[in-house]
Amino acid sequence: EDYHGLHDKLKHKPEFLFEEAQCLSKTGQHAEAIRVLERAKRLSGDPMIRYMIAKNRQMLGDYREAEEELLQAIGILPERLYPYYLLAKLYAEPEFYQVDKLRAAASVVLAKKPKVESTAIREMREEVKKIIDKGDFD
Repeated sequence: EDYHGLHDKLKHKPEFLFEEAQCLSKTGQHAEAIRVLERAKRLSGDPMIRYMIAKNRQMLGDYREAEEELLQAIGILPERLYPYYLLAKLYAEPEFYQVDKLRAAASVVLAKKPKVESTAIREMREEVKKIIDKGDFD
């Protein structure tokens, strides 16, 4: 509600739009979050915006569009692990399951050396290992 009132005043600030979209996403308003994020994407090259669009598209079952956003984000900053992690989770979706792409994304998450080791990196790797362990790769 508060974001809605501020939107017209701050719609030129990608940081505000990102925060607004996060609130929309958390309340299940994924299509509206995407609309706000698309505006933010026109104002900023920050790949986090694309990650957020992809996550919202995935929630709506728009898997190909989610994949495209993540691949474009990788094109912007290929050294980041996070988009590969999001791709692995996307490819593990039962409705979009793609074993070869899942393996490729997971191998990047597990093998790529991050700039800085962190709890977030360890947690992403653990989750990807669990996805791989429960997968059927015969």
